[in-house]
Amino acid sequence: MATGEKYLGLTNYLKDNGKDLIKMTFAEIESKIGEPLVASAYAYPAFWSNSTSHAIAYGWLNADYRTEQVNLREKTIVFRKVVAVQKTENKVVNIARKPEREQLNPQVAAQYIRDYFYETVKDEHGRYKSWEHCYEAFRKCEGKTDEETLDYLSLHLAFYLASWGMYRGSSFLLQKDYRVHIPIVRAIQEPKYNVLRTVTAESLTDQNSLNLLMKLSERIRKLYAEERPSFEGVTNNATDTLVTKILLGALGCVPAYDRYYVQAVKQYNISAGQYNADSVRAVAEYYVKNKDIFEPVRAEFSCTRVEYPPMKLMDMCMWQAAFIEENNKES
Repeated sequence: MATGEKYLGLTNYLKDNGKDLIKMTFAEIESKIGEPLVASAYAYPAFWSNSTSHAIAYGWLNADYRTEQVNLREKTIVFRKVVAVQKTENKVVNIARKPEREQLNPQVAAQYIRDYFYETVKDEHGRYKSWEHCYEAFRKCEGKTDEETLDYLSLHLAFYLASWGMYRGSSFLLQKDYRVHIPIVRAIQEPKYNVLRTVTAESLTDQNSLNLLMKLSERIRKLYAEERPSFEGVTNNATDTLVTKILLGALGCVPAYDRYYVQAVKQYNISAGQYNADSVRAVAEYYVKNKDIFEPVRAEFSCTRVEYPPMKLMDMCMWQAAFIEENNKES
């Protein structure tokens, strides 16, 4: 099936109409494509973005239209014809503009964060809670390095990592007990890293904070690599996903660079998917730019549960955005 062929009815309708502005109800769109819209179409404005990550967008992009004025309450949307004028000798030629990559609307992002958060309260003992337990344990034990505390925090860290898929069959961690994390916990507990525990989004745009974060990340990789290999001849490899999940669980200073996070930040042109100082700075800048929207959400959560750091909110947001995107593709 050619790209967008499933939505050819909508494409043809827009082309035949030809007006600069076309307002349609969701019901009218369903009649053109011959099937009901997925639930996300009625719940999230981001579904109607001009991003080809949603296949339905081909329905209007292939007709040289873009969406605007999404009204979920009235279930309507406006399509605007987009053309550029190019002069060639004595001719004027209309050329359809290519859709631009858009950053995630902060209001939509805030709703994603809330959706994720309220999913965590549905099950008193759900896996979502494992981050809270781990983060709070490290917060309460800040700076402590006695053997009992190191053992306690290593156990918390191991269970949190297991809850989020870091003990799958191919992982070197699956061949280890929880005490393999003790050298990593001991390093995290050093006083010089305390600033990362309370780091603000603004601080993560500063090179000094980013340098400290990157040095700790490399140290975590090195400590695991120094452990006896889980597989003969293969050095224990702490991936970006593992390192950032540890930092999120222990310090809350960086989102977890898992598949969903990487997919979302790239799709919404927020940062690169590779874990480095530049990509962390970029997501921190996105938070700072929209701080007036995100901070009330953070305060809302922190009144009833543990205090959620800014980068945890970004982790939640991108995970939820990609989760919804994947469900849309499966629908």
